[in-house]
Amino acid sequence: MKSKFYQTMQDFSRAVIVPVKFMAVMGLFLAVSVILQLEFMPGVLQTFGGLIKTMMDSMLNNLALIFCVGISASLAKKKKVEAALISLIAFLFFLAANNAWLTLTNQLAEAGEMGLFGTGQAVVLGFQVVDMNVFLGMLVGCIVAFIHNRFSDKEFVDFLSIYGGSRFSFMILIPVILMTAIGMSYIWPVVNSWISSLSGFILTTGLLGVFIYSFGNRFLIPTGLHHLLWMPFCFTALGGTAKIGGQVYNGAANIFYAEMANAGSITSLDPSLRFATFGFVKIFGSIAVSLALIHCAKKQRKEEVKGMILPSMFVAAVAGITEPLDFSFLFASPLLWLVHSLMTAVSETILWGIGARTYMLYGLIDTVVSNSVFSPSVTKFYLVIIVGIVMSVIWYFVFVLLINKLNIKTPGREDELAEEVVLANASNEGIALDGSTDFDFVVAGLGGKENIESISNCFTRLRVTVKDEALVDSAQLEKISQQKGVVLNGTNVQVIIGMGVQGFKDDICERLGMSEA
Repeated sequence: MKSKFYQTMQDFSRAVIVPVKFMAVMGLFLAVSVILQLEFMPGVLQTFGGLIKTMMDSMLNNLALIFCVGISASLAKKKKVEAALISLIAFLFFLAANNAWLTLTNQLAEAGEMGLFGTGQAVVLGFQVVDMNVFLGMLVGCIVAFIHNRFSDKEFVDFLSIYGGSRFSFMILIPVILMTAIGMSYIWPVVNSWISSLSGFILTTGLLGVFIYSFGNRFLIPTGLHHLLWMPFCFTALGGTAKIGGQVYNGAANIFYAEMANAGSITSLDPSLRFATFGFVKIFGSIAVSLALIHCAKKQRKEEVKGMILPSMFVAAVAGITEPLDFSFLFASPLLWLVHSLMTAVSETILWGIGARTYMLYGLIDTVVSNSVFSPSVTKFYLVIIVGIVMSVIWYFVFVLLINKLNIKTPGREDELAEEVVLANASNEGIALDGSTDFDFVVAGLGGKENIESISNCFTRLRVTVKDEALVDSAQLEKISQQKGVVLNGTNVQVIIGMGVQGFKDDICERLGMSEA
């Protein structure tokens, strides 16, 4: 039961991250559009900036639909295109049914001076419905995926065949969505009050709330469940609600993006920003940790360690993908990971406490571009630089002290015997660098093709569900040339690959004759 629950959470986490990947691109182009509209820009560029902003706003204002389609397609185990199409229709069905029920039962809220803000309802694609925001997309997407996976293979006799397959799951969804739409008219106002209370508790606990959130967000990375912590705060009402430019936005990231689009009228950034500063560790923490690992490596192996660590450091600091670096020392010492998480929490708490209001969700590129549309007096970006330099130095010396004092076997510090074994294996097999051999290692490590139930990936991890966990051989998986760590949890197997995981997964699936989960 525990393994099944963990697998379900992993699947949901992976599905939710699919649309989030595109949010980073949206934020980048939104920042560019704001810059193009600055007064000193030529009229032609200002016009194009306005057009780009309008395009990005259309995405920002319809995230529920985007999440719905993305989640259903990602969770669907087969016929993904049909699952995505059904989710789109189901989303529209929900809006129509919910609006009709609210109208029929006289529950429609009256718009006030601030529109529907604060009434618990909103207009979505022309329908006035209960204001579930991104939660609506998540709910409908999960319902569609569940029913699609259960019933989309059901076939009927010839003269009824048109109602079989995905059409059958669609037929089942119609009454399910209708009942869900009616039920949410009564359930969601209660849930919304709980969300408001939880959000209010986190927001009112001040620096303690920032510390707990920051620590958990970093410490949970090995489980892959950290997405389930930061995403609700960044993209749903759990992270806060604000009305900007006549439109209501929920979640720290959404609110910041809206503020970017209205940068000229913003004199201070919304307090929800405290949930969108975890890029600090990706930039400054990654650099400090990388230098410490290189410094502590044995003299004869420093160049080797540099070749392994520096690319990971660059990816972490610039693009915000830290897992390749994280897993280079996490397994060597959980203590270092605990200290790393505590240092992260201390840093973000200090930043918020001294008044820094800088958006840092991803890496250096996103941080610089996104904050450039605001005056330094608004973002206090200079405080980030000062704290970043100071904390990087502390981070570096703490890691060096712990590694040397406790003789932690970080990269380049392994025992000589272990090094000889590794070199001997590489010399004798000479296959770790060959893609076909990586394929063999994957299949052997997962207990054979017949033992593989599904294969997928997230940002940096190959995620596999196996039928029999007893057949999994982690030693074989650790021979994969691109792997940076292996995580086993029952029938759920994760191999840390890095940013090239998408191509790696596609190649494995193609050679196995499988489609991703």
